[in-house]
Amino acid sequence: MVLGVPTAYILTRYNFPLKQIVDALMDIPIVIPHTVVGIMVILAFADYGLGPYLNSLGLKIIDAIPGAIIAVSYLSATYALRSIQSALRLLDPELENVARTLGASPLRSFLYVVLPNISGAIADGALLSWARSVSESGALLVVAYYVILGTRSIYPASIYIYQSYIGVGLADAVKFSAALVLIVISIFLAYRALLGHVRAKGAKG
Repeated sequence: MVLGVPTAYILTRYNFPLKQIVDALMDIPIVIPHTVVGIMVILAFADYGLGPYLNSLGLKIIDAIPGAIIAVSYLSATYALRSIQSALRLLDPELENVARTLGASPLRSFLYVVLPNISGAIADGALLSWARSVSESGALLVVAYYVILGTRSIYPASIYIYQSYIGVGLADAVKFSAALVLIVISIFLAYRALLGHVRAKGAKG
């Protein structure tokens, strides 16, 4: 979301050379195989990429949480970006222009005019991105099949379920799948309930 909000704003409000190409590149995570994304991360951060430099700083990417975050963030960014762009297109630019004529700086008008009006889209984009990240497996199989934390090996949920199915059997995989589905549904319901409460409070105000 830190990268998605300003990127969506720039793509929606400004024209610049090669804008159509940049905008099209934002949809690449949807159309390419996710294992390819994992390979891209490996190429960028393995021993023949930025890996040696990052390792010298004590930052491990491959088979580590940072690598998993990079992979799923890239794959889920499109969902947040498009959600925010849709809200920005519906927001009249004149609201920002009025704020500017009243003495507000571009940053202040963005923070106090734009963000409050697209906060719902930002929340929706964050939830969709998170949900997409939870379901990812292809890129994680390449980048971070498991992560070592201390003396323990931690597996991403989707990979652990697949590993359970291959190694133990269907019954074990079903158990963990049901647990994951319940967790995701509970979070979605909690979000919808919170959103309804906030909207009801705003309507009363």
